Amino acid sequence: MKNFTTILAIAIAHFSAPLVSAAVISAVPGPDDQGGMIMPMVTITGADNYENPTSGTITITFNPTSVPVLSPLETWSPGDWFAEGAAWRVDLGSAAGIGGTPEANAGNGDLFNNQYGFMFMAMPMMGSAYVPTGKSLAIQLTALSSSSLEVYNYGNAENRWDSVFSTVGSQVLWNGTMWHSYFTLPSIAEPGTYTATFEVFIANQAFTSGTGYVDYSASALTASRDGNFTSAFVDYTWSVIPEPSSLILLTLALLCGCAGWLGKRRGNLGSR
Repeated sequence: MKNFTTILAIAIAHFSAPLVSAAVISAVPGPDDQGGMIMPMVTITGADNYENPTSGTITITFNPTSVPVLSPLETWSPGDWFAEGAAWRVDLGSAAGIGGTPEANAGNGDLFNNQYGFMFMAMPMMGSAYVPTGKSLAIQLTALSSSSLEVYNYGNAENRWDSVFSTVGSQVLWNGTMWHSYFTLPSIAEPGTYTATFEVFIANQAFTSGTGYVDYSASALTASRDGNFTSAFVDYTWSVIPEPSSLILLTLALLCGCAGWLGKRRGNLGSR
């Protein structure tokens, strides 16, 4: 029983200790804060002309070795909060009081991750073609395991936090530059696995956008596809783990159960 009391005291002291960090952060924590980038590589292979193809196959090379975790700001940057005017503050900011977050800097506490991203490579000498002139790459959301899973295009310098892929079937045009969108879930999301599937294809429209690496203007959302290029699909998977408070309660319950069982067992042995 003495050991259980000691463990319980340590657990309570650890999880109730005040955070020493407390500061306004100007950017949303990214892949480097979350465990590193996980990037599918997109190429155009089997083209009739690698400099300016009129047909070919979209190929996606993707071999992830880990599953990203959707977590709140308090996990990615403990004790910090966003400026009141940050476009992403309402969605991603911690609730007031969490990590010392002031009321004016508080948000919904959504879970988020942006380790996944798209990357395109063109090397004609190595058998991968350029995007055809007058056309562009396009990415379409084709499946989603939960309607609560949302996607945002983030731009720190422009204070940009724009919702993209609002529904299954929606699309963006992409200029081929490495692009990491943010994926979010409400803070009350159930622990478990969440998935999304995307299709990459060639669109019959040139890329012209002032929104960064992707274009989600009205014309981009309705751009038709070039049927002479075979598209490709990629699956993304995330996990949501129980919050620390839930884990603490579960751990304490198990410890109490073990302590009770040991006490009862000792009592039985002593009565023999």
